[in-house]
Amino acid sequence: MASKRVTSRYAKALLGLASKRNELSTVESELRMISSLIEASRDLELLLTSPIVKPHKKKAVLEAIFKDGLSDLTFGFINILVSKGRESILLAIAEEGLAQIRNMNNIKVVEIRSASNLDEASRNLILAEVAKIHNGEVELKETVDQDLLGGYILTIEDKQIDASLKRQLSTLRRKLSEHDYEPEF
Repeated sequence: MASKRVTSRYAKALLGLASKRNELSTVESELRMISSLIEASRDLELLLTSPIVKPHKKKAVLEAIFKDGLSDLTFGFINILVSKGRESILLAIAEEGLAQIRNMNNIKVVEIRSASNLDEASRNLILAEVAKIHNGEVELKETVDQDLLGGYILTIEDKQIDASLKRQLSTLRRKLSEHDYEPEF
């Protein structure tokens, strides 16, 4: 895993140059595409992280994949990463770049795990409550976790609200086990 400092510096360099060239929105969409491609393809991830595959082979494969779909700026950035031996952290750089763009645009990522899919009314209620806390845009990431049994877990940055049935049952179990029960004879 690449250090946060390294990925942050590479992402900041790419975004700074994109901002100077007025290509920030293009680079943002390309970072999203790169991130989703690497996450979807285990083979591409293995290629990028493999120390056995030579850099010129990696460049050729990446050129075949990305040459027509990326701007010259982003494609040149990927070539620099390969020449510096940093292609293994491309996914981490893309994710850090997207996080920096969200930070620049005052967008918070809110993750919600629920036992079942949220209906539209629940989703809007949650977004309205988060909007009271955060004065900006909210990006909602939903996942279904059937282990929760019911309720939800809401995560905003480093804060978490656990309103799941699993936690409530666990709390009840702990409270019941703390108090010794002594039957009367």
